[in-house]
Amino acid sequence: MKITFFAVLFLLTGLSCQTNPCKMTADEFEQKGSYLGMVHISKNEACPIYLTIEGVFSKSSIVEFHTLYPINLERKFKKDGLYVQFNYSVSRAMSPQGCQTDGVVSLAHVEKSKANAGFKFP
Repeated sequence: MKITFFAVLFLLTGLSCQTNPCKMTADEFEQKGSYLGMVHISKNEACPIYLTIEGVFSKSSIVEFHTLYPINLERKFKKDGLYVQFNYSVSRAMSPQGCQTDGVVSLAHVEKSKANAGFKFP
């Protein structure tokens, strides 16, 4: 009985490793920012500043949100139409009243980027 159990376990482990290999390269692990976003500044809307995610730098990045309200974007990046490369983590902070973004986030590893960088969304 034990031999049958271990044989089945070994077989399933072997099959799962062949059907779902990790396709990330070493360069993707070293990326400073995983997301490509555009900064939007608006004085007349409820969100004075927000980011839209335009693409990713790693094919394995999961895009949970498409519009983000950043709570810690530095002043030098607060320019309408600027493309930035960044990572984010979801924040528990409140967004401004009436702000209709998908999530409130804290940014990390923010850098200026080019509009044609990364893998763009179709």
